[in-house]
Amino acid sequence: MRTYGFSTGALGKQDVSHALQLVAGLQTDAVEYSALRIAELKPLVDRLIRSGTGGFKYVAFHAPSQFSAEEEPGAVSLLKALVDKFAVLIVVHPDTIHNFSLWRTLGKKLCIENMDHRKPVGRTATELEHVFAKLPEARLCFDIGHAHEIDRSMSLGFEIVRRYRNRIAHVHASEVSDDCKHRPFSASSRAAFMKIADLIPASAAIILETVVPEDRAGDQLEEARHIFPYTIKAKNGKANTRRCL
Repeated sequence: MRTYGFSTGALGKQDVSHALQLVAGLQTDAVEYSALRIAELKPLVDRLIRSGTGGFKYVAFHAPSQFSAEEEPGAVSLLKALVDKFAVLIVVHPDTIHNFSLWRTLGKKLCIENMDHRKPVGRTATELEHVFAKLPEARLCFDIGHAHEIDRSMSLGFEIVRRYRNRIAHVHASEVSDDCKHRPFSASSRAAFMKIADLIPASAAIILETVVPEDRAGDQLEEARHIFPYTIKAKNGKANTRRCL
């Protein structure tokens, strides 16, 4: 059965404790810890090493979205310590990578995220191919909102899923505006996402990045459960796809 959850960055920005309080109230079974700024990385890794990652079925950690070549070895070392202790998956933006050999040490626990139109790499299936050639064990964090922001018809998203379906570890779910801000689902994005949602493996966790008032977080979670189907067992033992209603 598919797991659903939130990015702590979407719910609480830099306040992880508050984000986790909200997550606990929503009774989700997946989480992505977010350290989008390099200054946030060590404190958050230290906290998780010390206190654990919580009782979630699925746990990922989003690496900083910008760091220098000099900062990169230290950042990867911290992330590797987290992987070695908890086997979490690490999400990274491909445009941040300076030394691919460092990131290869994370093996299958590394997730490359497809990018929005502002970035120079990782936006299309072909650009992702060049990244995976250097990181052959890496998996994909499919940001469906990024794909939709670049191509509202979802042809780009379909091609990414078609080519890299077996690499998809989890999905970043939100609407992404033309100025690349994460927004709540709208009727337009909901319809667009449902064009390809059934093609995404049921094993892939759905991580919401929708930025909404706290009292609307539960509504977004229910919408995500409707958009992205989960798998249940039929009486004949075969897997059937269903949507939450």
